[in-house]
Order: sequence, then C-alpha cells, then structure tokens
Amino acid sequence: MHPPSSSSSLSSSSSSACLLLLLLLISTASAALVRYDLDISYVQNVNADGHASRRVIGVNGKWPPPKLIANYNDTLVVNVHNSLDVPTALHSHGMFFNKTNYFDGAAGVTQCGIPPGSTFTYEIPLQQWGTYWYHAHVRGQYLDGFRGALIINPPPTAQLAKYDHEYTLILHDWYHDEFDTVMKDYGGIFNVRGVEPPPNSGIVLIMNGTDYVPKMTFIPNKTYRIRVINMAGFAMFTMGIGGHDMDVIEVDGVDTEPKTASNIEIGVAQRYSVLVKAKNTTDTNYKVAIKMDDSMFAVIPPTLSLDLTALIEYSPTAPTADTAPSSTDVLDDTTLAPLVKQASVAPDVSHDLNVFLGVLDDGINHGMFNNNTYVPPLTPTLLSALTTGQDATNPAIYGKQTNAIVLEHNKMVQLVVNNDDGGSHPFHLHGHRFQIVYRNETRYDPTQPIPDQPNPIRRDTVQIPAFGSAVIRFRSDNPGVWLFHCHIQWHMEVGLVATLIEAPLEMQKTISPPPFIGSQCAALGKPTSGNAAGKQGLDLAGAPDGPHNLSGKFEAKGIVALVGTIVSAVLGMGVVVWFAKE
Repeated sequence: MHPPSSSSSLSSSSSSACLLLLLLLISTASAALVRYDLDISYVQNVNADGHASRRVIGVNGKWPPPKLIANYNDTLVVNVHNSLDVPTALHSHGMFFNKTNYFDGAAGVTQCGIPPGSTFTYEIPLQQWGTYWYHAHVRGQYLDGFRGALIINPPPTAQLAKYDHEYTLILHDWYHDEFDTVMKDYGGIFNVRGVEPPPNSGIVLIMNGTDYVPKMTFIPNKTYRIRVINMAGFAMFTMGIGGHDMDVIEVDGVDTEPKTASNIEIGVAQRYSVLVKAKNTTDTNYKVAIKMDDSMFAVIPPTLSLDLTALIEYSPTAPTADTAPSSTDVLDDTTLAPLVKQASVAPDVSHDLNVFLGVLDDGINHGMFNNNTYVPPLTPTLLSALTTGQDATNPAIYGKQTNAIVLEHNKMVQLVVNNDDGGSHPFHLHGHRFQIVYRNETRYDPTQPIPDQPNPIRRDTVQIPAFGSAVIRFRSDNPGVWLFHCHIQWHMEVGLVATLIEAPLEMQKTISPPPFIGSQCAALGKPTSGNAAGKQGLDLAGAPDGPHNLSGKFEAKGIVALVGTIVSAVLGMGVVVWFAKE
C-alpha cells in the first residue's frame, strides 16, 4: 500500500500511520543518494517526426533526454548545468518538496532561474513513488525538448500489483518551429481570437529501462506494466490496445484498485500505469492505438496524423493485426479508487476560480482566473513569503497579477474551477495531490451539495471539459508557494495561472533556501526580498500592473485593442491558415 506523505494526506488514521512507520523503518537501511548530472544545451538538426529537422533543447548533448530512476526513500540529487543562452529551470512534476519548496523549479516563483553558464543542484528526498516526469519550467522550453521521464520505485514491502516487466510509453506533440517563433504569432495582436497553434506531428517514444526502443516485446503469458506519460504541450491522447484489455493500477503516482479499461484518456501532464496480460501464442503482433484529440485544433496541418501507434511484438516474423480495442468506451478516471483510502472531508475554506480566455487592454488574448491574468512578479513569490514577516499573510504583497490566494495551515481547501472556455483544460497543482470530488460538463451549482465520498480519486492534474467544472480538495499541510495552472503551455504562457501561498508564517519557520538561489537571482538582476516589487509593505511601485480588462473608456490602449479586434476579424483566418500551412 502507498503510504500517504505529509503533503498528500487528506486524512489520517492510526493504521496508516503505523504502516508508514513500518515502511520507514524497513526502508531506511536501503536509502541511497542517487545523482544525475544534466547539462542542458541546444542540439542541432533533430528530425523527430521524419518531416523536418530543427534545433531542440537536449540533455548531455542528446535528444530525447534520459529517464531518471530512483527508489522510495532515496535522495534524488539532480545537478542541472545551463549551457543555453537564456535562463532555465527544472521542475520535477508531481513531487511534494515538503520543506524544500525552493527545489520545485518554477522560475519566477520558487527561484529566479538558472543563469546561462550556471549550475543549480536540486535535492529531492523521495517519500513517494510512482510515475512522474521532469521538464523545464521557463517559457516553452519543454515544448522545445527539455522533458523526460522520472520513475520512483516503491519499497519492496509495498503490497502492489505484480508484473513481470515494464515499459514506459511517452506521448509528445511536436512543432517544427521553436516555441518563441510560434509564440510571436499566437501571442500577437492579430490573434485576438486566441487560436492555439496545432502541432505538426505527434510522437510516441518507448523506453525499456533507460533505453529508447522501437517496440514492446511480449513473452506469452507474462504480465507487463506500461507507464504512460503525456508530455505534450497542447494535445490530449486516447489510448487502447488491439486484442488486449488494460487494468489501470496507477494515476499520477497514486496506486489504484485495478480497473479494466478498453481505452484511457490522457490529458497533458497526466500519467497512467496499466497492466497488460500477454496472450499465450506468438502468431500475431498487435498495435497500441493512440489517437490525438483534435477537438481543440482549429486546423489540422498537413503533416499531422491524429492516429499514432506503438507495436507489441510477440514474434519478429508474425503479422501485425489491425484489431481495434475491444470497445470504444473511454475510462472515466473519477471512477478509480486509490489503494490507500481517504474519505472526502467537508472543506474549511472554498475558493472559486473562473476560467476565461479573452482580449485585454493590450489587444492580446490572455488566459485569466476571475478576469485577472498572471504576470510573474519581480521578486519570486517564495522569497516574498519568506522575507515579509506578518505581511506575508496579505495577498496584496504578492502583486496584482499573481492571482495570489493565501491559505491557512492544515485546513481542508476546496477549489471550485468553472471552465468558461470552449476548450477543455488540464489543471495541475504543484506540491499536492487533490481529491476530485465533482466534475461535470456544466458550471458548478453551489446550491447542490456535493455528497460525501468514501474514497474519491486523487491525482495532481485534472482534465476539465469545455464549459464544464470540477471541484477539488486537498489539505494545506505542505507550507510553500504552489502554482495552480493550465498545463497547456500556450495557455500558461498567456497567464492562466494562480499562486497558492500556503501557510506563509509556517514557511518562515521551516523553509531556508540555499544561498546560491539568492546569488543566481542577483546574477539575473532580480530582487530576493520584499514584496512583488522588491519593496516593503504595500509599496508595489514597479511591480507588474496589467494588462487589464477592456473598459468602456476609449483610452489609447483600448483604442489599439479595439482596432486590433476589428483587424483580427478580417485577418484572423489568416492566422488559422498560417498555422495550417506551417
């Protein structure tokens, strides 16, 4: 069974506490320091999809990047050297970073970024296990290639599903142009409709251990675990296996009761583990059918095939069947049950987050929570929380554009997310797993109570349908500054981000960033103390202020925005055509 960590636990019991203590005592002797040295640099002439070569961001001079593997109770040490010509940072997606929030890797939030030529050492005590991934958390660098698998193995005492071998299946979307090039068009004044650029291709990568391989080799009657990670920046995928069913046993690092599924839907940043029982003969090979969801694509580029495959090979001489999955039904992840049971608990506090994308007074389409778009502060928010004393409990000090929500320590927090946009969104919370206690294809109705649930699914990324809603709950037991954001990189880049400042006074007692974080901020000309502007109190002069909602007044910026909107009505289809052509 998976022990609840202090940062994922929603409730506690004496039995789970005893189990955790037992696992800790047994595994302490085997704890290790697992070290990886990652040199982040450009790699030239990579043709990942067979259609076009381009420059990518690789690791240690290669692309795709390596898989990182460690065990529960190890300390994972990742030395990241920045050989790029711009700052970077590494986020280990799904890690809790209890008392080490400064290693979360969110540039502008928990650190300033790693300056070119500098090294940042991330130290992560591993009190969790499962399927994770790492990626850049600076602009769109992970779309340019800086993304890889992170697997944490459970202790040998854990009572989990048994299998004979495992593979890791990585799903990407792929662009022929670098992020900054595409972003100029997506984030420009002639795209006020907010038409997201569709990828040029989809890519499936298979890993056997630490090696990239062209196929999954099955031996009759063996059981295989397939870890599936969606590392895309935009695309959602549906996956099924011809001639085989899948038993889902994990989502986002949470072990679940096995549940049979013909197809699973994997949103951006989500992970699944499935068990597949091999057949008893070797006379036929089979395809893993992977379909890219085009519901958010305004156009389909000529190089983009929505249907992707991976091969399950029983024999190199056997024919490959075109057998489809046994059903077209797609698993509803809210029907999964975690192995470690945690009942839902009535919230102590609830916050509404209304999602919208629209034009602001700079004439550009932005993502917004509650009609406010995120712009990074001058001072990383964590450093503000640690250096402003009692003022750290006032959300105003973090700046108008951070969508700051201050949470008291150890409360049951509820977030009500209403998606008022016509596309679905994968929302990720740093530093926690949350319960999904409600999800619907309509707005949440607060007059309808949410019934108590004995064991709702927990994960760190929730897919919310177009014009739909979700209600999630977690306990604020992990003091730190944690982002809640859409994991579609285009939407994050235009501001669909909120900042949760969790127990700031407790943070000041328990979190002490290493000195090199301040040194790297200084190298980038960033303040390391004070409010969002690097000043004291509510003197926020110089902190980001806007863009704002369009008002009825035709001021200079409003006129520009209005003209941009009119021009966009004429030229907007040109953007769509350009994306299609590219």
